[in-house]
Order: sequence, then C-alpha cells, then structure tokens
Amino acid sequence: MRGTIQMKFSRIASLLVLAMLTIAAAVPAAHAQNTVGTITQVQGAANIQRNGATIAAASNMPVMLHDQISTGADGSLTIGLVDNSSLQLGASSTITIDNSVLVNGVGAPSRVGLLNGDLHTVILGAMRGSSTTFEVNTPNAIGAVRGTDWNEHYDTEDHNGCRQTTKVGVDDGTVQVCNTENPPVCKDIHKGEHTEVRCGAFWEGAGLGPIGAAALGVGLAAGVGVGIAAGAGAFNGGGGGPPPPKKTTPHE
Repeated sequence: MRGTIQMKFSRIASLLVLAMLTIAAAVPAAHAQNTVGTITQVQGAANIQRNGATIAAASNMPVMLHDQISTGADGSLTIGLVDNSSLQLGASSTITIDNSVLVNGVGAPSRVGLLNGDLHTVILGAMRGSSTTFEVNTPNAIGAVRGTDWNEHYDTEDHNGCRQTTKVGVDDGTVQVCNTENPPVCKDIHKGEHTEVRCGAFWEGAGLGPIGAAALGVGLAAGVGVGIAAGAGAFNGGGGGPPPPKKTTPHE
C-alpha cells in the first residue's frame, strides 16, 4: 500500500516538473514574439503608450506588440528590427504595432499602422523572404512590401475636400499599394516611383517631385537623426491647387 502511494506521488511530482519546464520554455518564446524591436535612436520628445500607460521613449528600450509610438514636433525615433531592418519616424508622427511574426526565432512586426506623419521603412535580410510579409497600413491605404526601402506619409489636412491622404515613395524594391475602394484597386510602386491615395481613390495629380530618403532628410544608419518632416515639401509639389482627385480602375 505504501509503495503504491509513493508511486502515485512520484508520478504527480514528475508531471508537475514537466509542466513547469513546459511553462519555462514557453515564456521566452512568447516574450520573443511580443518584443518586436529596440529603440536605437531618439531625439526630442517621443513616447510609447503601452497597456494604458505613457512611457518616455529612450534608447535601448524594447518595442512591444500593440505599442503606440509617437514623436513630438521636435522629435524623431528609430526602431531597430531583426537583420538590421528599421522603422524611422519623423516629427509629429504616430505608429502602432498591430501584428508580429517570428523571424529566425526573433519577434518582428508584420503589420504597422501609420496614423499620422512620416515613416521611413527599411526591410533587409530574413524579413525580405518570400514567406514573410510586412505591411504599413494607413486609414485609407495598405502598403504591402516585397523587400524594399520606402517612405510613407499620412495626414488629415484638407486636400481639395479630402482629409485622408497617403503618399508613398519607393527608394528600392517594390511596394503594392491598395486603396479602400470596394473592390480595392492595387498598384505596384517600384524603385524611384511614387503614388498618392486621397480618401478612397488614387490621385493622378501632376507636380509631385521624387520622394526618397535624400528628399526627406532621413539618416538611414541607426543612431543618426531622422529629419523626415524637414523634407515634407517633397510630398507637396509646387504650383497652384491640384485638379480634383481622379479615380483609377482595376484595369489601370
């Protein structure tokens, strides 16, 4: 009888140890996926909203899934990702980390929301793989990357009666940009090209100069200041008021 009881206790103890080891192994994996990057550079005012709290952004601070990251009028911030990929926010900009994926066992964002301002995205290494997708979404457009380096801007200023404007300029690779029509219209934007979505439609106005890191004043190396807002004129073009927005069709 005593031997039977001891055997039962031994089995229970073994199960408890196994359960603890399983939990211990799962915690680092969950943390790896929830941590999607690290702040490598911050200038001026910038903060992170996380779990209802506002935290002042600082170098070497981890960036987590579901964080909302904002810069002030004098602020800029760079988030280092796996394989030297990076997200670089200009002044008065806000992004959200909406989804994540494991890349070679390391957590990385797979979908980012640009709510306002300017974002320069550099995707390198394993994040450029065909099995890994990365998107930057704004309230009126979706940009899906196929391994690239590009600039994106979103604002709610009045552009001929439209208060939702997304602008995309590609420095390298290809970005597929889709508008919010039903069904959506999508375009592949290649190196050296740019496009603009106003409200739910592509706008084919003239006078938009080249959009790139040089035009935006972006420092690409980690730790270099990002001056995206200083080059915002590159998005606006010159001359008088633009013509009314023109919708494209899926055939264009």
